[in-house]
Amino acid sequence: MERDKIEFENQVLDRLAEKSHLFKDFFHKREIIFQEFSDFCRTSKFNHLCGANDGSTLENFFNGVFSFDIIDEFLNDSDVEDIIINGLSPIYVHKTSEGLVKSSRHFSSAEELGLFVKKLFIFSDRKDVKKINNLELPQIKGRVNIVYSPFGPQLTITRAKEKPLSIITLIEKGTINAQIAAQLWLYIEGLGIKPANMIIAGGPGSGKTTLLNALFSFIPADQRIVVIEDTLELNTDLEGNFSRLESDDEISLADLVKNSLRMRMDRVVIGEVRGSEAKDLMTAMNIGKYCMGTLHASSGREAVIRLEHEPMNVPSILINLVDVFVIMNRYNLNNKIQRVVSEVVETAGMEKQIVLLSPLWACDLSTLKFRQSQVSSGYRDKLAAASGKSVPEIIGELKQREDLLQLLIDKGIRENKEVSRILQLYIKNPKSLSDELGFPPK
Repeated sequence: MERDKIEFENQVLDRLAEKSHLFKDFFHKREIIFQEFSDFCRTSKFNHLCGANDGSTLENFFNGVFSFDIIDEFLNDSDVEDIIINGLSPIYVHKTSEGLVKSSRHFSSAEELGLFVKKLFIFSDRKDVKKINNLELPQIKGRVNIVYSPFGPQLTITRAKEKPLSIITLIEKGTINAQIAAQLWLYIEGLGIKPANMIIAGGPGSGKTTLLNALFSFIPADQRIVVIEDTLELNTDLEGNFSRLESDDEISLADLVKNSLRMRMDRVVIGEVRGSEAKDLMTAMNIGKYCMGTLHASSGREAVIRLEHEPMNVPSILINLVDVFVIMNRYNLNNKIQRVVSEVVETAGMEKQIVLLSPLWACDLSTLKFRQSQVSSGYRDKLAAASGKSVPEIIGELKQREDLLQLLIDKGIRENKEVSRILQLYIKNPKSLSDELGFPPK
């Protein structure tokens, strides 16, 4: 990048730093910034760069300044999950299909990289620069971790999916099957009377957030949901019943979980459980709130152990408040990355101070087929008692939901909003789908 252009953009960003309004939507903010930008162009010694007398040239130049430069192509590539910038070294990307790949792109100078980092801070409405920084990109294009080292800024940009994958797409990709998806639907909706408390566990990059986003389609639209994260990742655009909260240096996840109990919420979702907020989450479960969250663990038993020990320290007896653990894992099979639901396990009481687990489903890696080891009896019996339905009726309901998901697959209905609309219709009035989809069959 030319030195004049770097100097110009730095001056523009300095001027814009005080004009960025945190609570305005992105497009309104863009209009304000464009007006400030155009005024600056007309009075700046650099006005020859932006064509201040030509509206279309000015707009084009503004779009360039307001972009994320050489990483825009990666942000717009649906196969890219992470973008890794280590100072002036070549930029690496982590792709869904290939894993870690070295790109031909890199920053040409420390000044150009510094300008890029400055954009990230200003566009994310952050002013305080620390040794370690966590930011969100505008329009929630992704999250950014910046660590300053003697070798220059080290950046990891995790690209968000602007259109989250639906549960139907995950079934088609082999991440889950229709039978397990129907079971998760029953857990989450709970026949409107007893939803299950659920933890989705897995290693880094295993697909926990992707699955959680897809499961939002199962949450009834008449519930008030509080979503709590330390960095905004989840997509809550499906309904207007989500209240989104973010922790920072002043407010911890634990503080927000405690406060959520004063927000008349039906369900709390924690983007990632990792510390003392785990105990507050169990308290919410204990008073009858429905809870969901993710956790780093590669098996159901490991998830229990992590909850029991530092830094979470949840008493073992309270872990049984979690009805089900869904375990995600990421495998490299024949040089192809595959993410799958590797386990579904229910809690089953205590024996000699040990939390008992009842495994229901597992994935056979040799065939990538899901096999059921036993049926859901623990949660199913609780649901039967709470709803007044018989066990055969609940089994029939589960089969009907599986059939509906399979019908959506057969009809090629996979877009997230459309899938969610149909599932919400089923929850409100299953018969309403008869004319639209011919479901259930007469």
